Amino acid sequence: MQSVITEDFAPLAQALEARAAEEENYSAQLAIYHRGELVLSHSVGEHLAGDALTCVFSCTKGLSALVVALLVQDGLIDPKASMATYWPEFAANGKGQLTVGEVLSHQAGVLGVPGGVPSKILLNSAEYAKVLASMPSIWPLGQNIVGYHAITMGVLMEELVRRVTGKELKEVFEERIRKPLGADAYIGQDPALEPRYRDVLPAAEERPEFFDPFSPAGLAVNSASGFALESGPVYNWHELANSPQVRQVGPASMGAVANAQSLAAIYAASFGAVPQLGVSKGLLSEDTWSQVSTELVYGHDRTNGLLQAFALGFMKATARNNYGSIFAYGHDGANSSLAFADPAYQLGFGYIPSRNEGLKETSTGVKLSQLARQLIMQKNMKAQAAGSNA
Repeated sequence: MQSVITEDFAPLAQALEARAAEEENYSAQLAIYHRGELVLSHSVGEHLAGDALTCVFSCTKGLSALVVALLVQDGLIDPKASMATYWPEFAANGKGQLTVGEVLSHQAGVLGVPGGVPSKILLNSAEYAKVLASMPSIWPLGQNIVGYHAITMGVLMEELVRRVTGKELKEVFEERIRKPLGADAYIGQDPALEPRYRDVLPAAEERPEFFDPFSPAGLAVNSASGFALESGPVYNWHELANSPQVRQVGPASMGAVANAQSLAAIYAASFGAVPQLGVSKGLLSEDTWSQVSTELVYGHDRTNGLLQAFALGFMKATARNNYGSIFAYGHDGANSSLAFADPAYQLGFGYIPSRNEGLKETSTGVKLSQLARQLIMQKNMKAQAAGSNA
């Protein structure tokens, strides 16, 4: 990442440095685009310095949702249509009335397979999609029940894109988002980038947790089978991300590799011009980003008990996860990463730490996003005051 600290956003760099002082060997990247301009790009600690890339876990879902949004804009996907319109097999076992919007907002109840699936299916979304299509939902449909599809959301998005374009989701992402922007964000990492990859480190607070393999949470993380890789089974997220096999496949649920500047750039370009990247208008029209970012469900999550809100593949802000305005769309990740667009503030935001920071009342990413919004409001107020005094 290039190093950029503009005057108005310098307090964000200071806040990141203060956070680093609290924890030994803390390392993180933070980037901010405001009104299409890169106003902050800063890293702390050695692990994620320079041109480092790392896995961004479920921030991948947000990038994948941008692909779906482009196809909505193209008229290839109607969020109000049934998923079976595009994927007839998905109608099996009573799922025929589920809309695309319901499925991509974690309401389908196809969290995973009891007992888990082997790696040859887990890392082959076309095969996994066949399994999910044949399954019944694990809860009554049409009642706004929400449960986080940690792994299978990527499978569902990949199969939908496959059905309407004949291409893989990561191919569409490469052609229409990553390559035109020249962004350092990859769904399916080229092996040539391996020297730049930095391992996701073990969580700051490693606490063993039992996942009943037949519970909603256990289904969602394939807990009984673990993550069976060529190198052997792993049972935690950071080891999964660090597998070259997983990163090169690039599961749409959690397999992207990026730096914070690229995430912020992609989200900034999703709704507005970014002249530095040669983007004269947003990738999405206002009608489209407004449509795909509209909240579709809110409630206690069946997998973790937390209050969650989702749009069309995007995570929405809540009082607990107050990362942006009602117009914001993006996603966080299991390593405590966060990336989003907030058109209300003309903001593109990317934050990636080297490890999951453990349970906090307010995460570092959310604290930084709140400060970013405060600084933008201050900047706007100063501009208004200067204008009134002119």
